[in-house]
Amino acid sequence: MPDDGANHQTQQTAGGIIETLQSLIVAFVFAMAFRGFVLEGFVIPTGSMAPTLMGAHIRVRSPATGYEYAVDSAEIVMGQHRSDRPIYDPTLSHQYPVIAVPSAVLAAQNRMGDRVLVLKYIDPFTAPARWDVAVFKNPTDPVGEAPYYIKRMVGMPNETMLVADGDIFTGPPDAQTSALRIERKPEHVQRAVWQLISDSDYAPAEIQRLEAAMRQRWRGGPWQSSEGWETKGKRAWSWDKATPASLAWNSEIIPIDDWNAYNIYRRDIPLYPTADLAISAALDPLDPTAFNSTLDIGARGRIFRFAVAPGTLTLSVLEAESQKVVATADFPLSATAKGSAPHGQPLAFEFWHVDQRLSVYLAGDEIGHLDYDFGGPINRIVASHYGRTLEQYIANPTGQRPTPTTLEWRFSGSPFTMRRVRVERDLYYRPEFLSAANQFPANGTAISGLGFAIDPMNPARLGPTDHVMFGDNSGASKDSRLWGKSHPLVVSELGNDHPFIVPREMLIGKAWSVYFPSPIALNPGGRAFIPDFGRLRFIR
Repeated sequence: MPDDGANHQTQQTAGGIIETLQSLIVAFVFAMAFRGFVLEGFVIPTGSMAPTLMGAHIRVRSPATGYEYAVDSAEIVMGQHRSDRPIYDPTLSHQYPVIAVPSAVLAAQNRMGDRVLVLKYIDPFTAPARWDVAVFKNPTDPVGEAPYYIKRMVGMPNETMLVADGDIFTGPPDAQTSALRIERKPEHVQRAVWQLISDSDYAPAEIQRLEAAMRQRWRGGPWQSSEGWETKGKRAWSWDKATPASLAWNSEIIPIDDWNAYNIYRRDIPLYPTADLAISAALDPLDPTAFNSTLDIGARGRIFRFAVAPGTLTLSVLEAESQKVVATADFPLSATAKGSAPHGQPLAFEFWHVDQRLSVYLAGDEIGHLDYDFGGPINRIVASHYGRTLEQYIANPTGQRPTPTTLEWRFSGSPFTMRRVRVERDLYYRPEFLSAANQFPANGTAISGLGFAIDPMNPARLGPTDHVMFGDNSGASKDSRLWGKSHPLVVSELGNDHPFIVPREMLIGKAWSVYFPSPIALNPGGRAFIPDFGRLRFIR
């Protein structure tokens, strides 16, 4: 007699396998459909968005402070024949290395770029928005080896646009330059794009060893005091008197400019002074009822002042020479203010000067801001380039840099300690000249002159489907400022012959998250295949 139970079990097993296969096929079909229309993965090939997103790179760590950062690997991999590569610690100096490492050793640590998930733009559910990090087809080379690009969207349809002193100014399609106003980034975007200049937490552990590596005396960090206040090599800075004390920034140690650690081996990149900064610290006064703090940022012919006094926060903009107050605002500051620390705990302040706005955050919450205006981008350009005329700027905006920024921080009324003193800078969209080397001969005669949206006398006019894309690493980004004419295929298929722009039809979607950060190896020099899970992140 046949074993009906065994036969039934065999049929069940076969049916289960068939059902599993059917489920996998259905899931695969749905996944492919989802991938094609909603979500898709891309690999970051270059460092034009660094440090927001990484292309092929190497992570280096300073033996002096433990500070770790990413550098572009192209120069290292191509130059393996060099015996040694200097390793710099950006928190200490951009000029003097702290150690040298064989090029081959560094090249063996090369990592691939980040892998990102992209949410596709689906009208009317999701639409492109300014400051999105977007993936798109390159209109100048849509059939080339790298047709997909990833940049930050800074220009939108039906507007007039200008880049002035590192910022974006826009207005209606027919606006004159004087009517253009600054575009401010949302807080979540701004927090994502700050780039570190200095951090007191990264103090050298052994100053003598550091000086031996630098082959010179280390003068200390960039914040220095004329009163003999000791900050050199310390993470906590204390003033044990109620008498006035001050700190001033020494730009000879670390300049306040748009230097990017990712480009550290590309020494040919010129640097531009910048004044859009975030300065933060945890202040711990012995007597909060008597403590006063005044931070001044000097730039653009102005002094941007953040004054903290018992019970009051005052934000002011003053003319530098006359000390005349241009704008001011007061805000209450008390132990019961939202976000303030409990009694006896340090107050975690952030002082922001960015996009023509002064803002103050306490424990992460904004407690006050003050907007100001120059009356248009031309006045801003002239103010930023002290002693130079607009005509001189237009003739050579890359050779005449903005006037350097100064920082001074004054304290009085109580002994105090400050910790975690950080200075960070904003993105800086630099002016450029057009070059035939950045344009494709197949697209027609190369365009010469100033880069796109750079000339204040001829701002860019964007059409109804035009978008403008810039890289966060503006010193090493071939973006909309430089592209030139679109490919003939784009012109014939889309009917859009506007140079320097990305038509709406070529946008793919918004970069949503880094789902597979640049992998690491189990052993030094081994094959990198393990995702660096600590760097999983959403993209802002």
